[in-house]
Amino acid sequence: MVTMNRSYYDVFMRTCARSPGNVAIRQYECGKYHTYTYSELYGVCEYVSQNLQQLKCNKGVIALVSEKNAIIPSVIAAAHKCCTSFIFLNSPQDIEIITGKIKLSAVIVINKNRDNVQLELFGKKPDTTASMFDLNILFYSCDTTAENNFVSQHSFIATTSGSTGEPKHIQVPIQCLQPNIDDLTKLFSITSKDVIYFSTPLTFDPSMVEILLACTNGASLLIAPDLTEVLFHEDNDNSVTFWQTTPSKFFQHSNENIKNKILCARSTLKVLALGGEPLNGIKILKELKHKNNKTRIFTLYGVTEMSCWASVAELDLNKVTTGDKEVPLGNCLSETELFVQPHEKNNTMGKIILASKTRKCILLNRKNGNKEENSIKFIDTGDIGEIRNGTVFYRGRVDDTIKRFGHKINLHSIESTVMQCPRVRSCSCVWLQTPLLLIVYFSAETLSSQELLDFLKCKLDEKYWPDKVIRVDTLPTNAHGKTSKEILVNIYKKSNILQNVENIKSYLFKELKALVNKDLNYEDLQSKSFFSLGGTSFLAVTICNKLSLTFPEVGKHILPHLLSHNKSIGDVLKTITQDTNCLENKFKKSIKRNRSTSSHGENSISYKKGAGGIRNSNTVEFVVQWTFDTGKCVDASPALYKSESVLYVTVGSHSGKIVVMNANTGFIQGLIKLKSRIEAPILCVHDECVTSPCGVVGTYDGTVICFLLENCSVIWQINVGSMIKSKATYCKGVLYIASYDGNIRCIDILTSTIKETVHVSDQAISADLVLAKNEFILFGTLSGVCACLHVNTKTIIWQGSLKGPIFACPVLYDNDKYVIFAEVNGEIHCRTVEKGIKIWTYNGAKGNIFSSLCVKEINKFKWQMYFGCHDNNVYSVNITNFQPSLHWKTRVSSPVYSTPTIFNDKLILAASTDGKLWVIHSELGTVTAQYQLPGETFSSPIICDDHVFIGCRNDLLYSLKIDTK
Repeated sequence: MVTMNRSYYDVFMRTCARSPGNVAIRQYECGKYHTYTYSELYGVCEYVSQNLQQLKCNKGVIALVSEKNAIIPSVIAAAHKCCTSFIFLNSPQDIEIITGKIKLSAVIVINKNRDNVQLELFGKKPDTTASMFDLNILFYSCDTTAENNFVSQHSFIATTSGSTGEPKHIQVPIQCLQPNIDDLTKLFSITSKDVIYFSTPLTFDPSMVEILLACTNGASLLIAPDLTEVLFHEDNDNSVTFWQTTPSKFFQHSNENIKNKILCARSTLKVLALGGEPLNGIKILKELKHKNNKTRIFTLYGVTEMSCWASVAELDLNKVTTGDKEVPLGNCLSETELFVQPHEKNNTMGKIILASKTRKCILLNRKNGNKEENSIKFIDTGDIGEIRNGTVFYRGRVDDTIKRFGHKINLHSIESTVMQCPRVRSCSCVWLQTPLLLIVYFSAETLSSQELLDFLKCKLDEKYWPDKVIRVDTLPTNAHGKTSKEILVNIYKKSNILQNVENIKSYLFKELKALVNKDLNYEDLQSKSFFSLGGTSFLAVTICNKLSLTFPEVGKHILPHLLSHNKSIGDVLKTITQDTNCLENKFKKSIKRNRSTSSHGENSISYKKGAGGIRNSNTVEFVVQWTFDTGKCVDASPALYKSESVLYVTVGSHSGKIVVMNANTGFIQGLIKLKSRIEAPILCVHDECVTSPCGVVGTYDGTVICFLLENCSVIWQINVGSMIKSKATYCKGVLYIASYDGNIRCIDILTSTIKETVHVSDQAISADLVLAKNEFILFGTLSGVCACLHVNTKTIIWQGSLKGPIFACPVLYDNDKYVIFAEVNGEIHCRTVEKGIKIWTYNGAKGNIFSSLCVKEINKFKWQMYFGCHDNNVYSVNITNFQPSLHWKTRVSSPVYSTPTIFNDKLILAASTDGKLWVIHSELGTVTAQYQLPGETFSSPIICDDHVFIGCRNDLLYSLKIDTK
């Protein structure tokens, strides 16, 4: 047993001294595994410690802004060596929220070298920077004004997900985790030979269990995408032996992958530990687990307020007969008590209470009381437990019991019944207070909504029957990997566009009566105009905005009618009837068309994921037409050009190769090999000045090359002496190339002569240049400058200063009248192209924006703007009469760095960094289909007709045919 006398640093040091040659980190990237020993991590820890000691941060909290990477164990060890506590944050934006609540001594931001981000925090640049393992480490000292409420001992600060109330900040002394680590090491038989999948988000406290289990025992942490072919690779040295995850994340894997990879007879997985939420799906596990599979399956129960786990149970699937109701909470872990506080009317059922004399965490959100009062000893978990024969079983949450038609209904009991249906993989029961609907969402590979509804009607009393049964591909999860009922509610609200006409009339009539402040009937109002009742333009917009919240497709239609002096309220209501009936008919036709190709029931919304990444939906298929191996990662977006009747595609690679392919046949037209990697898209040029189509691109070492597109013959090649990562633009015989020295070079396309060098900024230009009206070049810089260059004078005619760096290329709309810039911090700004006048700002994105934006015109006064975000969402924002508003946001499986692309009138295509392509309904935001590429993806998909071209970090350029049925 290892005793954590002082800190995580002590544990880390002992393991580094005892097992310096053991592999501490296995990292999968671009199809290859990279390994780092404890000895190497020790060196990193000492180096980081030296930088932190210069910041003099011996008190307070160190904030770590990072994704999972190879040096996380080293950095948190250094944090404990130099300070007492640390907190993981998702993004720099979270720092603003935290600094008002917790006193920070320092901030460490870690990003990949290729991101090249140096954000300003607290109005200043980093105090110091370091670079190692292809990572940048930025150190910021800070002195925030928040009062500390935590005790001075080595700890970390965990944040609850907010799934059961307001998010809380919990100080977790390392001693609170010691009993967990000691017990789980013995129970799971963890040794130095184990490969522990580093699967949990850093902000979720079970991630510390994974780190400490590895570090305490000299085992390996595996950093890899959540793909079974990677986690359970034929190379057993890198295959997972221990996996801790939530049931929701686990059951996102297909039945085929669970059966043939994870729980097959040859699986390397010794232990599967499922926790963080109730286990629904034990019967599925029993069906899919091979009889010769040796994996031991455990359930873990606990709350962040007594981090991390309170009890554990090992499941014997051979004894399972009735399903999830048989899953016990199990035995208490050391120094922990669990008991049920029975109800007065039922001695066997009541609230689950946790207690401990030693495992005391501190609730930092509580403003009043001393530290002892804020120390958590007894925890009302809000969960309900049932005692049967001395064993406690989970029976839902207190707030899972709702009142419906005068009857008390327990949502968890409905979910348990749903899971008895043999083909259901996961489910969630949601109660909507407005408009009083009980909805069951479920995922299954071969079961329709109607079949499940029929099953429930046989199993449940009538008062428990759901109003709707909706099938989804996978249940949406929050940032901690737990099923999110909040997201499910939003999905329903977005999909339920059309409402009853009479409800809409009633709602509007209620607003009008409130306007005149009189109890009038319809006859009193129908002949009057809105303005004669005292209405104003502002009130009309206000009413329509309110109306749009409940009836999205109607509010926008009636605004011009309300503002008309010639139309009475009766006319407006008549218009609502006509518009809504029209929308209903259109919707019904769409449903009818969908049903003709669907076997699902009336209440079904099906997002079906196909096996092996080929068949993804009964309405959309992706089929690989051809691939080309470039030798290294393809992060650049492909470019298309058409010559006579033949379509060509061209792209550059990190290998330095430039390739031109026949887009239809996949035959290679030509190949160029440069000495430096290429991340910028290729610009294709063909006009009266350039008689033969040519391509132009810049590289990391500053090379600019111009070549013939038909055969890749080099026309000219120069070097500008600075890194180039952005796409060039062209106007009137002149190329405009931006580079990392903050300059834009104006190059004669025929002679390669640099005619002018325009200095813009002391910091780099990373985003693509955009030409507007064949006269203005728009661009943004990493110093936050947005500006416009005039092609005739070669001068900057206007520029503005934004708060954060700009990685996304500008986007134009409304016939090049307006340009949109997206800051990395999530703010989006619109300005006029010619003068840079500010038009509107949108700050609804909840994460960093590296994706460029895509704009689609809906009508003369309305546009839709799509973009990806680091918060794992694709956003759609409506721009109506120069007012941006969130249309929808759809969560995907990882951050989105590439630009979404319009597929057709109803669908868009987006690529997330984990290699998934997402087909999303442009109006509803619902996922129609998805396709899995074998590697990470930063390249943007390019679509022509029914083909999509995209680069992948497995070194390949892909041509995929999209078949819509």
